[in-house]
Amino acid sequence: MALTKKIFAVCSAVVILQLLVLTSCKSPKASTVNEESTGSNADSLIAYLERTPCFGKCPYYSIRIYKSGYVVYEGKRDVDKIGRFQTMLNQDAIKELGQFALNSGFFELANEYRNPHLTDFPTIYIEVNYAGKKKKITHYDASPPDTLVNMENFIDALFSESTKWELHPIQDLKD
Repeated sequence: MALTKKIFAVCSAVVILQLLVLTSCKSPKASTVNEESTGSNADSLIAYLERTPCFGKCPYYSIRIYKSGYVVYEGKRDVDKIGRFQTMLNQDAIKELGQFALNSGFFELANEYRNPHLTDFPTIYIEVNYAGKKKKITHYDASPPDTLVNMENFIDALFSESTKWELHPIQDLKD
C-alpha cells in the first residue's frame, strides 16, 4: 500500500511538472527542433544534440535543452538509458552553455561538415540558440573542426552519472 502511494505521488509530480512546462509556452504546441525559437518564448529550445546510429555500435540518442532548464533525453540504442527521460538544469548551466558557444566561435562554423567517402559514421546534428544567434550543424566527418567537437562534448558533459533522470510520461519513441 505504501509503495502504491509513493508511485502515485511520483506520477502526480511528473504530470504536474509537464503541465507547468507546457502551459509556460506561448504556443499551444510543444517546441521541436525544426521550429523557430524566439527570445520571447519562455521555454524555447536552447540546444539540441542528436547522435545517429552507424553500422556498428554507436550511441544513438538525442538531447533537447530548453531555456527554462527543462531537458528531454531520448536513448534509442547502444546507450545506458533506453527510453525517454527528463531532468532540469540550473540557469547557471544554461548560461554557461550559451557563453561557451559564443566564446568558442561555434556560431561562425559552417552549417555542414560531410565527407562523402565515409560510409559507417554516425551523423551528429547540433543546434544552439543563444543571445539572438542560432546555428544548426550537420556533422558527418572524421576530421571536423575542434570547435564543433568541443561543443558536442560540452553538451554531453552537462550530464553525468549523478544526473537525476526521471522517466518521461510519454514513451512512444520512433526511429
